[in-house]
Amino acid sequence: MVTWFHLLNRGKLTSISCDDFTSRTGLELHDQDGVLKDELPPIQRWLNRLLALPIALQNVIFDEFLTLVETRVAAAREAGTLDVGVETIQCERATLVEDVVLRTDPVSGATSHLLTIETERRKTPIMLDRVLDFARWDDSARFVRNAKSGRVALMSKARAWMDDDGLPIARLELQRPCRREYLHEADLGETAWEEIDRDTFTTLWEAEVAEALVTPEIETVRLATGLLLPIWSALPSDHMAVNRIVDEQGNSWLGRLVYEQHIVQLYGKLGLASPEELPVDAIARSVLSGRSVEVTRPFAMTLRRSLVNGKPRVEIVDAPSAQLPWLKSLGCFTEIISYKTRVFVPANDAEAVLAKILKVA
Repeated sequence: MVTWFHLLNRGKLTSISCDDFTSRTGLELHDQDGVLKDELPPIQRWLNRLLALPIALQNVIFDEFLTLVETRVAAAREAGTLDVGVETIQCERATLVEDVVLRTDPVSGATSHLLTIETERRKTPIMLDRVLDFARWDDSARFVRNAKSGRVALMSKARAWMDDDGLPIARLELQRPCRREYLHEADLGETAWEEIDRDTFTTLWEAEVAEALVTPEIETVRLATGLLLPIWSALPSDHMAVNRIVDEQGNSWLGRLVYEQHIVQLYGKLGLASPEELPVDAIARSVLSGRSVEVTRPFAMTLRRSLVNGKPRVEIVDAPSAQLPWLKSLGCFTEIISYKTRVFVPANDAEAVLAKILKVA
């Protein structure tokens, strides 16, 4: 709400000007010096005054405000800071694969656990007749196929987002048989989506639906559960949501999801294992997600993700110069940047190369 008032004051909204808004609603937004007040009207009063405006004007203002809200919610969701309370993950079958005790309270004996759970869910694809109805009533709809994967989607214009200056960010919606995706319209040229005819789309869509109906979605998740308060600070700070996993057999687990790229960091903070003792794939995922991992074998070094010319790379920091020929023989490469030799692991083959390096320990 505060952001909306600031954009209004700066003349960044297209729905209504600040002078027109204050004149129509009677709300005082500025102090005697013409500066926007620190205490602005609450949303309840804002809504009450808006309801007295003409319907057409209400619709434009509400649409712009909703765009602003959706942009902020999406940003918080991507950052992992969106608080939506306890989310329930429903599935047909959930199987406990592994139970690792993270901590045992020395006084009460209560334990904290990291559970590895395999979930299985039936897919519920959208039938062809329904997606064709979507296309019939949306003039912006196009039938598209991804040239790389061969998968199809119904592409249409989505509600635009709004940046901090009130400028619209055009988006496209991709309705696929089992999910919905969004992308910025400006990024479309960098993707493999291409337009196809209706008959080709129909054939491919029905094939994907038939495949989805007989192929369950199987996913392995990790859930921190039990006594979480003592280890709360060790859990990833960019994914704070609390989840409940429930299956049709009555199994239920409550806790915080821990993603693969967080495992190395979690174990390190709790002193459960050194990075050398963890699976190489976990180390690779942690590094590629942007987290630095320090190892001591086969020599002391730091593995981290670095941006070079705007592209992510896996870098080996503090590698001894005597080890460079050996690292190159395993698939690494070097570059001289700012008069300093830096060692990199190919990002598309990071797991295999890191496995060769770390298995020597």
